[in-house]
Amino acid sequence: MKWLPLPVALSLLISLAHGAAPPGLSRDKKADKTIREVAGTAEYLRSLPKRFGTLVRIDAATRKVTIRFDGDKDGVDREWPLTDEAEIKIDGWWGRLDQLEAGERVWAWLMTDRKSKPVAIAMLADDLSQQDIHGTGVTVKANTPGKIVIKPESGPDRVLTTTKTQGFRGAARAEVASFAAKSKVFVKARGNEALLVLDPAAFEIRRTQQRAALRKRWQSEGLPGSVSFVHVFSGEMDLLLDHEAMRWARSLRLGDKVSLPADPPIECVVKRVQPWRERTQVRLVAKSVHLSELRSGQRLHMKMTPPISAIEESRFPPDMDLPRTRAERIEWFLASIYCTCGVRGDTCTGHFYTLASCNPNGCGKPNQMRKRVAKLIDEGLNDRQIFEKLMSEEGPGLLQPHLLP
Repeated sequence: MKWLPLPVALSLLISLAHGAAPPGLSRDKKADKTIREVAGTAEYLRSLPKRFGTLVRIDAATRKVTIRFDGDKDGVDREWPLTDEAEIKIDGWWGRLDQLEAGERVWAWLMTDRKSKPVAIAMLADDLSQQDIHGTGVTVKANTPGKIVIKPESGPDRVLTTTKTQGFRGAARAEVASFAAKSKVFVKARGNEALLVLDPAAFEIRRTQQRAALRKRWQSEGLPGSVSFVHVFSGEMDLLLDHEAMRWARSLRLGDKVSLPADPPIECVVKRVQPWRERTQVRLVAKSVHLSELRSGQRLHMKMTPPISAIEESRFPPDMDLPRTRAERIEWFLASIYCTCGVRGDTCTGHFYTLASCNPNGCGKPNQMRKRVAKLIDEGLNDRQIFEKLMSEEGPGLLQPHLLP
């Protein structure tokens, strides 16, 4: 019998006593199993209360809104704070609180604490945006003088008065009566009164106008985000930019100059840019003393030179085909596309926050897409070719936030 050296034998006994993986069992697999057990399989989005209501008051300065939710028996108007990174949707695009008006209908996602008690708003969408998120508008069920009945993608029919309603087909004004039963429209309402009835082309015009309006805000105010880390002594900081900043932020390159609003402004140079699910992590270099008053978690805006129009208008991500390892390319794809699975309802995180945000323990789509992208990479396809192939097979939902009714 061949005896092991004493130090080796003792090391083996100690590792077994502490539950080390036996020969043949991968440490990575064991860690992955532990992670799955801790994380669970449920999507957090699935459990969030999502409610329609009427805006009563808006305080853009303190980021608070007062809402009267549909169906509340006590009819109490309640004030809600918005989370720092709450998404606000206006006319099918991102927007700002000051663009909303008291009296209009909204759809809110309520963030909950560990006891499932609603404590804040994580997403607030106006009527038109909600209808876009869930598909292609609503269906006209009946249209008679002074009244229109619409069938949402889910929920009961809505009966709205149309005595003061404006109608549009594309850029042209249209009589509300011209929208026939079974046609698809987008409707903006205040209470039980329809304010706008739009065909899909007219809605796209409003979306384009909202994109232009927000672009001006990005130019004057900067891209919104949160400080994730500051290392004053090295003169570096990481800024995690919001979902809405994805295209502009990912167009940045090493050495680009940006600034952070302050008195005086903090001039920075981009050191690294990488996707982080639906957000974008930007590492900045600045003079150390200028970073001394910043802190982790602080909300900031980052000003940058706007990308050229070709980047803004392209279907493809602006950081396509940059040098990356195989593993990095796979994760970059998942952080750049949205889930196209058939899961219905307001439950799938990857439908709204990119596929990288899906819980792979409860959904097979993320790992399925990882294998699919890996295979295409191994076949020698570049990023553009992979995108084109995926878009042809998956459809438009691949590149836009959405939810299925």
